[in-house]
Amino acid sequence: MNLLNPRSIQTALLIMVATLFASTAYSQISGGSVQVGSIPASTPVMVRSGNSNTAALLQTAFTIHGGFSVVPTAGEADFVVSVDPIGPRAARLAISSGVPEKVLFTETLQGSSSINAIYQAVDRAIYKTRRTDGFFSGKIAFISEETGSTEVCVSDVLFQEIAMLTQDRVSAVRPRWSPDGNSIVYTSYKSGFPDIYRLDLLNKRREVIADFKGLNMGARYSPDGSKIAMIVSGNSNADVWVRSASGQMKNLTKSRGLEAAPAWSPDGTRIVFSSDERGGPQLYVMPAHGGSYRRLRTDISGDCAEPDWNPEFDNLIAFTAAQGSGTQIAIFDSELGQSRFITSENGDAIEPQWLPDGRHLLYTYRRANRSVIKIMDTLSGKSYVVSGSRTKVSQASYVK
Repeated sequence: MNLLNPRSIQTALLIMVATLFASTAYSQISGGSVQVGSIPASTPVMVRSGNSNTAALLQTAFTIHGGFSVVPTAGEADFVVSVDPIGPRAARLAISSGVPEKVLFTETLQGSSSINAIYQAVDRAIYKTRRTDGFFSGKIAFISEETGSTEVCVSDVLFQEIAMLTQDRVSAVRPRWSPDGNSIVYTSYKSGFPDIYRLDLLNKRREVIADFKGLNMGARYSPDGSKIAMIVSGNSNADVWVRSASGQMKNLTKSRGLEAAPAWSPDGTRIVFSSDERGGPQLYVMPAHGGSYRRLRTDISGDCAEPDWNPEFDNLIAFTAAQGSGTQIAIFDSELGQSRFITSENGDAIEPQWLPDGRHLLYTYRRANRSVIKIMDTLSGKSYVVSGSRTKVSQASYVK
């Protein structure tokens, strides 16, 4: 690896678990922008609001992020972030610093709801103080079994506002957002068989997009939203197929094995998937238009599945791997040719999905009859339950 290559430097920073710290921060907000010298791994920040519920959300969000350490006084903070809701769908953000405090930046943010406006303010504050995009204003689609059946639901990242999209009282699995957030694809047994449906959230319509004989599973939009990769068995083994915008279907693998969980590269030119063609499930990569595929030598487990490509660092793929009597999440680095586990849950860590910043990911923690959704900061290795008191939720998919 060329250590002077910017991509390699970024990779090294992401792979290391916050062991290197930069010197004292020098940050200045001027004219609506931030000039950053050397920022420490964790930026001290004080958060506050005149609304107690908002203050609690701020505390949770900045703690979960991992790039900040929440401190109790302005004197200990590099920045003081103040957010106050205004009316039903707006929030006012103020960023200040110093003692006495000097206001550095203010803005009023609009959202789809009061809570979403607060998240918009949080994301804006993250960008202004860290120069990285936040993710709290996005949405999560997930599966809930709270009602006794598996239904598709949507929520904000911290599960404050939840809506159930299906009420079919049949098994539904693997919801995935379109890149524009206007539709969700998922598999449902509504017909008695595993068919792939598309929910149009704008027009509130649902249509079947794959109902071939056998298995129709694992649908996932390409990054530009023009294609959908999926697993279809038909009259043969389960293969990776791609559906075009016009509805044309193409079989990409035609292998002797069973394929599963296709995921796109950030530029949409490749697809990673799992296959048991050579024994236990392993990861493979192939061109998105078809052709030969090659195994990724993760060299970490005899059972590797559920890959997800990092949207910012295309040399990193998160996946699940059997370890001991359970399953944990690992990351494969194609530049280093190495894998490492990033979870060590007392139970199973499954279903990883990267968030857009390439630093955080969602996953399901499952133990016995309990499953919750967590967010992990892969730099610090810390993870947090975001699904609150709900204990039968899983399969999170994110869009912003």
